Amino acid sequence: MDLLHGFVKTSNFYDDLNFPQGFNRSGHFTIQEAELLTAIGKRLFQLEHQLADPQNHTEENFVIMCHTKREAETRIESLWHKYKSVTQGRRIHTLTGSTPGNVGNTLNELEGNY
Repeated sequence: MDLLHGFVKTSNFYDDLNFPQGFNRSGHFTIQEAELLTAIGKRLFQLEHQLADPQNHTEENFVIMCHTKREAETRIESLWHKYKSVTQGRRIHTLTGSTPGNVGNTLNELEGNY
């Protein structure tokens, strides 16, 4: 069992959906953070989604952090919070102010104010 920062090392982690150029080129992570995500990100993903059982105290604390939404206490936990905020924080913005069905109601309300 090969450990890295207290986590069981598995195969490399790649998120081609959110980072098609890789973690290094995304601009969100430092080189060291990108290397850590690549090295143990797959294990962190497995632990968060209960696809693997924790093998030690460090992994148990990580699972508790994921499921109780407590603040990150370690460097790896902080990195996972950062990864999650980057991947889940993306919003789609549109230029429309109202939906087509509400346009008529809005115009009627405005006509009453004149």
